[in-house]
Amino acid sequence: MLLVSLVSFIVYLAYNPNTQHYNRLASISLLFISYLAWECLNIQYSNITLYNDWFKYTSGNSPIVILLIILVLSLLLYSTIYNKYNISNKWIALLMIINLIGLILLPMVNDLIPLYVIIELQSYSLYIITGIYNKSYNATRGAILYFVTGGIASVLILLSSAEVYHQTGLTNLNELSTYYLFNNNNGFNSFDILIIGLIFKMGLAPLHSWSIAVYSYTPTYITAYISIVAKVSIMSFIYLNIALFNTQVLIISFYLSIVIAAYMPLYQVTIKSILAYSGILNFGYLITAVILADQSYYLYILQYSLTHILIFYIILVIGSNTAKPASQWSPIVNVNELLINNNTLIIIFIICLFSLIGIPPLPGFYGKYYIIVALMDSGLYLESLTIIIFSVIATYYYAYIIKQLAINLNNNNDKVLINNTVSLIISIYIVILISIYLILPTLLEGLTLLNN
Repeated sequence: MLLVSLVSFIVYLAYNPNTQHYNRLASISLLFISYLAWECLNIQYSNITLYNDWFKYTSGNSPIVILLIILVLSLLLYSTIYNKYNISNKWIALLMIINLIGLILLPMVNDLIPLYVIIELQSYSLYIITGIYNKSYNATRGAILYFVTGGIASVLILLSSAEVYHQTGLTNLNELSTYYLFNNNNGFNSFDILIIGLIFKMGLAPLHSWSIAVYSYTPTYITAYISIVAKVSIMSFIYLNIALFNTQVLIISFYLSIVIAAYMPLYQVTIKSILAYSGILNFGYLITAVILADQSYYLYILQYSLTHILIFYIILVIGSNTAKPASQWSPIVNVNELLINNNTLIIIFIICLFSLIGIPPLPGFYGKYYIIVALMDSGLYLESLTIIIFSVIATYYYAYIIKQLAINLNNNNDKVLINNTVSLIISIYIVILISIYLILPTLLEGLTLLNN
């Protein structure tokens, strides 16, 4: 269905230059695709394989596929409205659909040959999306940096794949997991190079510096896209194939990620840099759920995606109503520029930050709670204590943003005008965010049934 939509939009784009009209059609198409993916959740007792077992659609990756489609749809919907400071681009929806193909195929991939192709499909479309507003010097600068660093990671992935085939003569991931189970005894294998390449792609510590620069350089709308969807897709691939990887490499990345991401933002004043470190911190937490192959991964990835989509939506709305923007691409740069004349938006923003801190009954609390419980059940007490300590440290820079937002609560100026579509999306997401604890037992039961 995505391929049909892609071809149809290419033809349509040749005859109709109306960008917003095109983006709305793409949004409707993705909405229908998400419905089809939801209906496929009924397939519980059989694994669907495609193209000689190159891809598999299972109960494990089906929730991730739906989440990725909804994330891309949510971000694409924002491009259907008039934005005061951000110039529309007729190629953005087309590139998002191309990128979405790579995003949803990566968790489904089951062979080393399509693995590299899918990662490159995802990466090259992201490079172009990063630099799509080429009139912005910083956007072009960020796209080049993204391309160079992504190329290094791609070399590592290709090198690892070639070495694995040289050692084993196998490319199927199921067969490789069986091979290493009986022949490797958890020692070093070539998949360690692959996991380093994937960590590089996600921008986790210690290979994270490029991601902070890229997220800061690119326009805010593009930052919202590249900082969420690619990480979710790659981390989900690791989670679903954790039997192939050396968990010691992931443990090292876990410690470095949460230490650096909890400490470095204390000296940051730019909002996108702080959110970039926040993403590293949250994916550092996720690494522990990945190592344990625990179902808390699904809950945490859901709350992280929901919270960050809401935060970026609010920042975009604030930027479109800023009288003196820093630039037309990123009207809001520093935390002290978060001047909001709408108390509802302020409260929603603060609720999102409370969720990231881990205040109950918000989903951020339950995500951390279930990860810590899973760690303690596995005897990993040091990792549990580390998460608690650095969560407390990270609270300081979240509180710094909350303090700036709280100052605006006493501001009685005119209300910020919000587009009806954006207002509806923000309303739906905040209702889900503050009420998810009511359906949490049912949600966890559903995840258990899917994975059994």
